[in-house]
Amino acid sequence: MRALLIFACVGLCWAQPRGARKPVFPVDTQDPKLAGGAELLEAVCPGHVDVGKEIQCKTECPEFTGFAGGGPRWNAAGVIRGHFLSPSSDDVVLAMEGCESHGANFGGTILLTRRSQKWRMLWYKAGVPTQQCHKIKRSDRREILICIGSYGGQGNVWTALYMEDLLSPYATLMAGDAGILFEVFDNILTCGSMSDDPSKPTPLTRHYIERVEFRTRPDGSIRGLSVLAREGERSMTSEQVQVCIAEQLPTRPHRGIDFSPPTKPYRVDFTFDGYSFKRYTLVK
Repeated sequence: MRALLIFACVGLCWAQPRGARKPVFPVDTQDPKLAGGAELLEAVCPGHVDVGKEIQCKTECPEFTGFAGGGPRWNAAGVIRGHFLSPSSDDVVLAMEGCESHGANFGGTILLTRRSQKWRMLWYKAGVPTQQCHKIKRSDRREILICIGSYGGQGNVWTALYMEDLLSPYATLMAGDAGILFEVFDNILTCGSMSDDPSKPTPLTRHYIERVEFRTRPDGSIRGLSVLAREGERSMTSEQVQVCIAEQLPTRPHRGIDFSPPTKPYRVDFTFDGYSFKRYTLVK
């Protein structure tokens, strides 16, 4: 697990550098208020669901969470319905925020399945982020998730594309690196000030995902995916670091100076054998 001292945003974030946009990604995760989130959460904390700005359990953090008996609110952040246990099962992934630490991505995921006309909670896993995911079918017709998420601290930002099989889910992003297919790192917001020697600033790395495209066969099955990204790097002087930092201070007038390095596009392709992805080419 990657250790960071300060976290700049709560939970998953899109703290992208100037000039970078949120990656284009086909998200299947739905807003809980539009996807029956209150009914689903009732199967987790019966009689204690509060529907306001958020759909949340209005109780202390459950005993199976990291902040058992206390902690911040525990609310639904996303819903994905699919066939995650078998080709015929009726299942739901419920992304949760709260009741967990920074190291567990400030939340986790609940898996529910529908039996005898009722939703039943099967498990809760901390550190499993499912707020931005896309469903795909395996060769056996059971569905898995391909997800994307960003996290960071002290001006450093990582963005990762990762796979989640709900029969054996991975804790990822801040909680670990299992299941990660592709990851980029960006430190533009540091201005290069993270070096132990102020006279030798850290080079600025601008690296981000622009788009994720899924390639399909004529029958609609997935044959692979492509990641379109951009990367660039530049060195910094001590004087430039100070100017860059001043440009980010809200109390100082900004002169529009941008030290972001120019970037070049590239593409990484993956094949899908019906069960897993394999990286097979890098095109620059």
